[in-house]
Amino acid sequence: LQDMGGDFVIGFIQQMDAEKDPRNLLICFSCAQFISSNFSLGTFTEEMFEVLGCYFPIDFVPPPNDPHGITREDLVSGLRKCFAATSKFAEYCVPLLLEKMTSDLQSARLDCYLTLMECASVYSQKGLAPFLGSITSSIKREVLMNISADLVEEAKICITAVYKAVVSSPSQDKKSSSILEETIVELYQDIVKYLEGSDLKKSCLAYSLCRAVADSSPHTAAVVVPLVLPSLISSCEKHAQVPELLAYVRELINFLSVVHQHQTDSGVMSSMQASLTSALLLLEKLSAAASSDLQVEAVKGLTLIVTSGLAEDSQLKQQALVDKLVTKSVTEDHSELRTQLLLSLQTIVEGNSDLAQRALQSVIQQSSKGAFKLAVDALVHTVVDAESFTQVNKFVLETLQHNLSAEAEKSEHLLSCAGGVKSLLQRVSHKPVFTQIETLTALPVVSLAVNACQRWKQTDRATAEALIVCFREAFAVLGESMEKSAVTSLWDKLSLFYLEGNIQGLGLSGDFRELRPLNPGSPWQQTQLVAILEGLLTSADIQAMIERREEIFESAYVLALNTEDEFTHISACRCVAAIMNKAPIGSQIQWFLEPILDKLKRTMTPENSLPIRLRAVHLWLWLTKAMECRGHSATAILSSHLVTLLDDPDLGSEVGRSIATVVQDMRDVFSARLHSNVTPLYKQRFFSLNLKALLTGYSRASSNEIKRNYLLAVSGIVSELPLPVTKPHLASLMPLLLLALRDRESPNLSSLLSTLSAAAVTVPQAVRDNLDSLVPQLLDLSINFCSMKVRISALMCLEQLTQLPSHTLVPNQAQVVRELRKALDDKKRLVRKQATETRSAWILLQLEKL
Repeated sequence: LQDMGGDFVIGFIQQMDAEKDPRNLLICFSCAQFISSNFSLGTFTEEMFEVLGCYFPIDFVPPPNDPHGITREDLVSGLRKCFAATSKFAEYCVPLLLEKMTSDLQSARLDCYLTLMECASVYSQKGLAPFLGSITSSIKREVLMNISADLVEEAKICITAVYKAVVSSPSQDKKSSSILEETIVELYQDIVKYLEGSDLKKSCLAYSLCRAVADSSPHTAAVVVPLVLPSLISSCEKHAQVPELLAYVRELINFLSVVHQHQTDSGVMSSMQASLTSALLLLEKLSAAASSDLQVEAVKGLTLIVTSGLAEDSQLKQQALVDKLVTKSVTEDHSELRTQLLLSLQTIVEGNSDLAQRALQSVIQQSSKGAFKLAVDALVHTVVDAESFTQVNKFVLETLQHNLSAEAEKSEHLLSCAGGVKSLLQRVSHKPVFTQIETLTALPVVSLAVNACQRWKQTDRATAEALIVCFREAFAVLGESMEKSAVTSLWDKLSLFYLEGNIQGLGLSGDFRELRPLNPGSPWQQTQLVAILEGLLTSADIQAMIERREEIFESAYVLALNTEDEFTHISACRCVAAIMNKAPIGSQIQWFLEPILDKLKRTMTPENSLPIRLRAVHLWLWLTKAMECRGHSATAILSSHLVTLLDDPDLGSEVGRSIATVVQDMRDVFSARLHSNVTPLYKQRFFSLNLKALLTGYSRASSNEIKRNYLLAVSGIVSELPLPVTKPHLASLMPLLLLALRDRESPNLSSLLSTLSAAAVTVPQAVRDNLDSLVPQLLDLSINFCSMKVRISALMCLEQLTQLPSHTLVPNQAQVVRELRKALDDKKRLVRKQATETRSAWILLQLEKL
C-alpha cells in the first residue's frame, strides 16, 4: 500500500468522506490513525485532516438498547488518536481547537482541552509555538471565568502539557525560547490586576494558572516564579482573616512544591532566593498561628523549603525545624495537624541519619512531658535505618516491661507502647532489618505476654484484653510480611510453647510448668494468649506452618468449644477458621472437617447445656464462613444446617443475629493479602442457595419467636450484600424487610435502612408498592428510637423516598411534614440537621407537582 503513495491516501479519504454510521466510523478512525502515522500524506495532509476534523466535537448519543454497544467515548477516543497521529496535523488541528474553545457548550470545550493535551507531545515546539499566545489566552479566559471546576482543572493540566511540549523539544532555539518568555510575561501582565486585586476567588485562580505554567518545566518555573512569588507573599502578609489568608498560603505552598520539584535546576533555585527570606519569615510566623489549618500549611511550606536546600545554613534550618516538629508532635493532638507534623518529620529525617538520631533522642527525652501515646507515634516516624529501629524497638519493649508491673494508672502507657509495636513493624516491614525481626521483636513480645499473664488480676481484665489485641495485630503484621522460612522458624517455637508450655525458645527463664494456653481449664489470663497465635495463623502462609499444625487445630477446636472466656472463645474460633480456609486442597480438609462436624452437631443437641451449645453454634458459623470463602463443596451442608437451626427455640435467636457473619467482609482474617482462599462471588452463592429455604422456613414457622429468627437472618444477610445481588429478589423480600423494621432490638436496623435507601433509587417499583407500610415505620424510627445512628438512617431513608415519582408520595406528604416537626427538636444536632434536610425535601414535593 505504501508503494501506491498518494493514490491510496486520496482513495481512503474519498471512501471515508461523509461517513455517518458509528460502526464504520470506528473502523475509519482506526485506519486513519494508522495511515497518518505510517504513510506519507504529502499534499493530502490537509485533505486527510479535513475529512477527520468535520466530526469534531463528537456529539453522538447512542440509541436506547443499542445492540452494538458503541458509545460516545469510543468515538471521541478514536478521533483523538487520529489528531495525535502525526505532527503535520498541528497547523490545522490547533486552529480548530482554538475555535471550539470559544463554544458555549462546556462538553465541547472540555473535549478541546483533553484533545490538545494528548496532541501536545506529538506536535511539540514546532507545531505549538506559533499558537502559544492564543492557547494561553483561551485557557486564561476559561480559568478566570471559572464556570466549572472540572473545566478549570483540565484547562490548567492542558496548559502545563502545552508548555512542557514547547520547552522539551530538542529543536528549541533562542528565538523560540524568547517567544516562550514573552508569552509568559504577557500572561503575567494580563492577570497582574487579578493577582493584586481584592477579589479572592479571581486572585487564587490567577495564581493557580501561573503555577500550572511554572509546573511544566524548570525553564518556565525560572521565568514565572520571580514574577509571581513577591506578589503572592505580599498578598499573604496583607490579609489577617483566616479564610483569605489560608487561600493565599495554599497557593504559596503550591508554588513551593513546583520549586521543590525543580530543585536540581540552578535557574529555578536562583530565582527563588530573592523571595526566600520573606517566605521563611511568613511561614515561621504562621506555624505559631491560632488556626490549626494555617499551621498545617505552614509546616508543609517549611518542610519544602528546608528539604530543597533553598535556605542559607540549610543544615541549621533543618535542625531547628526538626526540634520544632518534635516538640509539637509530643503535645499536639489535633488530627490533621498531627498527621502533617509526623509526615514532615519523617520526610526530613529520611534523608539524614544524623537528624534522625537527633529527633529520636529528643522524642525519648520529651516522652515524659507530653502525651505518651503521641510520643510513641512520633518515635516510630524517626525510624530510618537498622540502627534507629534497634533503638526505638529497645525503648518500646523496655517501656512495656517497666509498665507491666506499674499501677493501673500506667495502663495508658502500656497500651500506647503495645500499639507502637505494630506501627514500628509496619514501618520496617520492607527494610533489610526485618530479617532479624523474630529475635528483635517477635519473641520478646511473646515473653512480655507470658510475663503479663502471670500478673493480671480480675480487675485488670479490660487492660489485659486490650494489650493482647495489640500483640495480635503486631503478629498479623509479622505473618503478612515475613519470609516463608522466618515464619516457619517462628511457628516451630510458638507451637512448642502452646502445646507443651516449652518456653526455652522464647528466651524465658523460670518455672512455667503450669502454663497451658490451649487448655480450656487454664485461667483466662493464660488462654487469652491464643490471640497471638491467631495473629500469625490469620496472616501467614499456611505452607510455612506445617509442623504440629494438626495438633494446634485440634487444641484450638477443643478450646473454642469448652472455654468459658468469651475473648478466648472468639480467638480460638478464628484460629480454627483460618486453618480450615487455608488448608491445602485435598483429603486433608475432609480429614479435618468430617469428625468435627459430627461432634458439633451432637454438641448442639438439647442434651447439652445452653452455653456449650451456643459456643458450638459460633464455631459452626466460623467454619461456614471459612468454607464459603474458599468455595468448598461442604458449604452446602454447613449452610443448610445453619438455616435449620433457626427453628431451634434456644439457638435460633443467636443464629438469626449471627448468620450475617458468613457474608460480612472480614479483611483482617479472610483476604488474598493474608494468603486466604477467597473465591469471587461467594456472598452471592450463599444468598442464592439459601434464600428459598429462608423464605420457606419463615412461612412454615410455628410461632412468632421462630418467625423473628428468620426475619433477623434475612435482614442481616440482605444488609451485608451489594444491592445488585438482592435487586431481582427485592419484590419478594420487601414484606419481610418491613416486618424486620418493627423489631426494635434488631442489630441490623441501621444497615437495613441504608439498603432501603439505596433501593428507593435503584428498585423504585418494589419500594413504591410498600410505601403505606414503610413511611409510618420510618417516621416512628426517626422520632422515637433511642439510637442516634438509627434515627439519622431513618431520616436519610425518608429523604431518599423523595426520588420516587411525586404523585406516589403526595398522599403521605402532609403526615411526613407534620410528624417531622418533632425531629426538628431532637436533642442531637446531627439528627436535627438531617431532619431539616428531609422535611425540606418533602415540602418541595408540592412545588414539583405544580
